[in-house]
Amino acid sequence: MPRGFNQHQNDFSKESNSSSETPNQPTWYSNSPFVASSTVERVGHSVAQDSDSEVEDASSLNSNQDKNKNVHEQIKGGGSIHSTNHPSGRISLEDTNELGKTSKSKSNFFVRFLTSSSSSFDSTQANCYYDENGKVEDSIYSEVRASVPPTDDYSKPVNTWRTWVLTTLFVIVFAAVNQFFSLRYPSLSISFIVAQILLFPLGKLLNLLPNWKIGYRRFSFYLNPGPFNTKEHATITIAVSLTSSTAYATNILSAQTSFYNQDLSWGYKILVVLTSQMLGYGFAGLTRRWIVYPASMVWPQTLVSAVLFRTLHGDAGNEIGETQDGNTTANGWSISRYRFFAYIFIGAFVFYWFPGFIFTALSYFTFLCWIWPKNRVVNQLFGYNSGLGIVPVTFDWQQVVYNSNPLASPWWVISNTFGSVVLIFWIVVPILYYKSVWFSNYLPMLSSSTYDNTGKTFNSSRVLNSDLSFDQSKYESYSPLYMPMSYSMSTALNFAAVTSVFTHCILYNGKDIWQRLRDERGKFECVHRKLMRNYQEAPQWWYLALFIITFGLSIFTIQYYDTQCPVWAFIVAMLIFIINFIPQGILEGITNQHVGLNIITELVGGYMLPGRPVANLMIKLYGFIPMRQGLEFSRDLKLAQYMKVPPRILFYVQIFATVLGGVTQVVVQEWMRFHIKDICTHKQSDGFTCPNGRSIYNASLIWGAIGPEKLFSKGKPYYPLLYFFLIGAIAPFFTYVLYKKFPKSWYGKLNAPVFFTGPGNIPPATGINYSSWAIVGFVFNFVIRKRAVHWWTKYNYVLAAALDAGVAVAGVVIFLCVSYPGGSLNWWGNSVYKNTYDWKSMPYRSVGPNETFGYSNWS
Repeated sequence: MPRGFNQHQNDFSKESNSSSETPNQPTWYSNSPFVASSTVERVGHSVAQDSDSEVEDASSLNSNQDKNKNVHEQIKGGGSIHSTNHPSGRISLEDTNELGKTSKSKSNFFVRFLTSSSSSFDSTQANCYYDENGKVEDSIYSEVRASVPPTDDYSKPVNTWRTWVLTTLFVIVFAAVNQFFSLRYPSLSISFIVAQILLFPLGKLLNLLPNWKIGYRRFSFYLNPGPFNTKEHATITIAVSLTSSTAYATNILSAQTSFYNQDLSWGYKILVVLTSQMLGYGFAGLTRRWIVYPASMVWPQTLVSAVLFRTLHGDAGNEIGETQDGNTTANGWSISRYRFFAYIFIGAFVFYWFPGFIFTALSYFTFLCWIWPKNRVVNQLFGYNSGLGIVPVTFDWQQVVYNSNPLASPWWVISNTFGSVVLIFWIVVPILYYKSVWFSNYLPMLSSSTYDNTGKTFNSSRVLNSDLSFDQSKYESYSPLYMPMSYSMSTALNFAAVTSVFTHCILYNGKDIWQRLRDERGKFECVHRKLMRNYQEAPQWWYLALFIITFGLSIFTIQYYDTQCPVWAFIVAMLIFIINFIPQGILEGITNQHVGLNIITELVGGYMLPGRPVANLMIKLYGFIPMRQGLEFSRDLKLAQYMKVPPRILFYVQIFATVLGGVTQVVVQEWMRFHIKDICTHKQSDGFTCPNGRSIYNASLIWGAIGPEKLFSKGKPYYPLLYFFLIGAIAPFFTYVLYKKFPKSWYGKLNAPVFFTGPGNIPPATGINYSSWAIVGFVFNFVIRKRAVHWWTKYNYVLAAALDAGVAVAGVVIFLCVSYPGGSLNWWGNSVYKNTYDWKSMPYRSVGPNETFGYSNWS
């Protein structure tokens, strides 16, 4: 049984299937027969297996020659296909392999066989694995069983003109719109879920086209290749998900052009965007056997998308025997998944107008602060903006899912995370704050900004020369840099998280990582990976070539252009991302949590290249972003595996979409620079102040120009925070001992990486984001799952998808149709939370005019 972050299998989740409504638990059997299909989407090539295919292992299995001849006769006769020696009564892969050999042309035989079977052949049910008891093999995790059927229908086309045209259209539109509004405050980000919803009716509309053949011979295609299906839908959605969010590199370009006033060429801009994204893609492909293929790598967030695909397209369920329309009883509920989704989607869309526009105080429901708006302690403990948000009340789904969707997060992950928030931010932080450790009570309780000794935001320009070099004398005459207590503790937890992931991975996963390196027959693979073996895999050398090419282009970029970054520093940044990739992938693939490397890369870059702020940007870009992009790529590979998208088609589409989206974002940003007056300045009338670029610029000055030596070196104020590197490295040893001795108790389920990583969004997130998240997770993933498991199985992920989709669509409509044109509602319900000390970020103690606090000497 795979070990690791998923050690709490009772929670996540080998559930008992003794009920008549759930199938028996499948027995893992590595040589289970594989059933052939009716027709196959083959990425434009024959079914013959080349050296890259992983199906050849099955051809070594022996089969009875006479039986094969009988089956061959059945095929030629156009009848249904059966195997006399198999419980399913259908032909297995070993039969077809032997038949291919006897036909002396395996490729031609498969083509004839896969295109001539009877219409009575049920491909959806046929393409599956069987365990030793003759039952359909399924995932050992109930989350996956509830979301993804253990079957595949190879008759669904993927490499169609619809896939490529819709991918091109949606990538351009989403990349352009999100890039445009990313330079504005308040901003708008259209989630890929919106694309997932819009694609469904548009794809169905294309079903009305006539089935005309367009083109000539090998360059021809059918205008209507069949019904718009889940595989096309998933492929396009994955492409949009990779490119819809703004590339981090565009924020760095904004900082360089608008704040550092650098004159950058088009070549530099495009290279920075594409290399920082696709470096991670190459490494993600090279590490698939560790973070994508194993059954234990569930990637919980992908299950929400998988359920949404199934719900929209009406695919049959598999967990509790639901029919094609999903209309079976689950704990007394008989409504179909599709209707359930429709009702929740409409309800979420309508309701979000209240916290999103009509009554925004419902989103920031800090009623104690409304009652005592000028009580500093009340506002600091219970406030939302600069307080700890101890009261867990919000009516805004976006606040609940700020960290992740609680309906898609395992309960043991939620409990570890919320326990950390309570202990660190609701107990330790207030104690240290009111004791004024590091003079913190002169600063807001919670903030991601840095401050000077007057309580104002630290002005980096006051300690720099005109060439952006650090001036020690100016620094000594101005002020040391102070961090709010919440920011300090968040930094400490980030330090601990990085080292704890390594120790935990060695203790819990070290043996499995080694075994997977030598795993030639896929013992650790889930049934969905096994079903993918009938497609040609995107070979390792493709990803290696992609990594080498982008690595070389990255070195060219930092050397040819003025980046202040030497090659050796770039290689150190690359090592940070490479060393962290597999441990972080295992963490995220099981827990839905990840450790941000932004602070670590800034810290390392500041020590390596002090006084070089632009170089610090490059270290952060190439040390942090490739890992983040690579893990998102891995997540999408897992979703594609669940949806049975052919790997080679997926590779082509992902690379095409990334290049198209990256170029689109650069073009849009450059157009805005020259066509929007006063862009990236505070006097810009429409709010295009470039908040992300400004934030990155300020961070580069603090970490690159001033440098971490002023903060974390021995004798400096925040030096004790470095001990959290050691704490993080040691903590997993204690949790491992508890797990070994008490695997079923709550303290045996403590998980150090999740404990340190979970609160990583504080600040700017507050306790409200975590407490509301924990309450929803407790209700659905603990109480309902325990007491109404069939309801949870049938509806939980549908509910998650419907709420996400409804709120996302409503947010887009409100912003584009009401807020952006200038519409507003001015009344008490939209202003009460703004008239508080919490909203004004009031500290516990203040200094008077011309007064300062803190250290009398600093250098």
